[in-house]
Amino acid sequence: MMNPNRATTTLFGIGWIAAATSCSSGPGGAGDRGEHASSVAALSDLVSSASLVGDPPFEIALPIPPVLAPTSRDASTDYYGVTIRSGLAQMRAGALTPIVGFDGIAPGPTIVATRARTVQVTQHNAWTENLSIHNHGHKVEASSDGHPTDYVAPGASKVYTYPNDQNAGTYWYHDHTMDVTGPHVYQGLAGFYIIRDPAEDTLELPAGAYDIPLLIQDKNFNGDNSLAYEPDEFLGLVGDTALVNGVATPYLDVATRKYRFRVLNGSNARPLAVQLRVRGSDTAQAFQVIASDGGLLEAPVELTTLPVAPAERYDLVVDFSQYPVGTKLDVVNAFDGASFGVSDWSDAGGLWSGVGGPPGIGVGRSPGIGFGGPPGIGFGGPNAGDVSWLDGTDWGDDATSLGGAGPVPALTNLMEFVVARSEADPSVVPTRLGNVQRLELGDAVGTKQIVFGFDGTDWTLNDLTYDPARLDVNSELDQIYVWSLTNQSPIPHPFHKHLAQFNVLDINGRAPPSFMSGWKDTVMVPPGSTVRILFKDETFSGTYVFHCHNLEHEDHGMMLQEQVGR
Repeated sequence: MMNPNRATTTLFGIGWIAAATSCSSGPGGAGDRGEHASSVAALSDLVSSASLVGDPPFEIALPIPPVLAPTSRDASTDYYGVTIRSGLAQMRAGALTPIVGFDGIAPGPTIVATRARTVQVTQHNAWTENLSIHNHGHKVEASSDGHPTDYVAPGASKVYTYPNDQNAGTYWYHDHTMDVTGPHVYQGLAGFYIIRDPAEDTLELPAGAYDIPLLIQDKNFNGDNSLAYEPDEFLGLVGDTALVNGVATPYLDVATRKYRFRVLNGSNARPLAVQLRVRGSDTAQAFQVIASDGGLLEAPVELTTLPVAPAERYDLVVDFSQYPVGTKLDVVNAFDGASFGVSDWSDAGGLWSGVGGPPGIGVGRSPGIGFGGPPGIGFGGPNAGDVSWLDGTDWGDDATSLGGAGPVPALTNLMEFVVARSEADPSVVPTRLGNVQRLELGDAVGTKQIVFGFDGTDWTLNDLTYDPARLDVNSELDQIYVWSLTNQSPIPHPFHKHLAQFNVLDINGRAPPSFMSGWKDTVMVPPGSTVRILFKDETFSGTYVFHCHNLEHEDHGMMLQEQVGR
């Protein structure tokens, strides 16, 4: 259970030390900066001037997280050192915001690895609380997985080893400490971890300065620009301000060419529906999805709306050559009603919809307000099993509250692209990207039911809350399993499994849409719905967790343990 003293916290007085970071010039760039800069120089490296040069609300230039330089290398391994400490960030105009970050910055520095080449990261805790660092989506030994109780105490250090024996892709590292993952990540403890593969370079996708990571989060601010952490007891932390790469609603000048954007929903609880709109128009523009959590898709998928659950990643390619210089395009969250999947659905079913809600579920703190109802009515609209939300065809109507959990702040504007110059474009998006060798259902040796619930007090999995002394599921290495994830609660839950990437087999009996056909480590489970996944644990045995990636739900015990044996 979460420490009740941390349920409502104002983040202030964290410290006024802006840490420096040894880094390179971009997500894949060259140019080791060498020695640590001063705190002021580091801050200016990370955040563009806060002068108001863009159009409201897009007033600050998008910062790109610096690439961390290794402290040393040998024939097989790159070695890194990171210090977790307090710092300052220019998150929006006005006063600097106290944060806690990897090397004192938020987001933390990006670690760029090479497939099949080992990375060792020494994390030193120079902060005041226990920490545990999880490299999200990685196949690692249990001792390097960031188990919630594998603490790095204040003043201590821990070496995490990442073999990178997995697909190139967009991953991320973040705090994973028992009971306090939510406030820790909210304060800044998250960063990109990108695995590259020389074979992918032959595809000639946008690269270098045109390959840009975008960490999207929502936050609330106090009047002095400090962060306010006041999570809803039911929904978790939902903010009224969008941050991308650590700054509020930034803008990015782009050229008339293709860009690759590595989109990570790093929000504590809020699901997103990403759209791109020309300024002054409500028409969503097309873009291509080329990769999901665990690497490239087999072929690009064209969409105009992309649902992204907390902790999910998708790599997008946007071709700005179709827009004249001077065009402004807004990146928006079409799921701006913050209904969290339970209210104001359209006839088509709406975002995050599934089958009708189970009978007898009532939640919300206000008397007389609940959810559920007879089967077939519930949360998903009239069409049982409708998954139109996955196709981006209908998003339902706006909502401003969710029963006793409201009001929930709407969040529409994320960032802005400004087509600022003309450039030639040597990059391409091939019709064939990669070979996704999906697992076969016929090879599965067992099925496990995982039921998401709410008992009136706690969020649960299989009617249980987390107990680090209890092992809940047993699996064997190199065996294929089916897990059937059934959500009997009234809101959607992003499910994350450690150690193994998985394939989404079906959603309410229907095949997933093509942008979800690749490797995944996180999947949204809509209310009243069942999502089946196929996975195979490989290489490492030990104790690993699986959980809801709504961080406040996780902190309140919506997490179980899998014992992987040889």
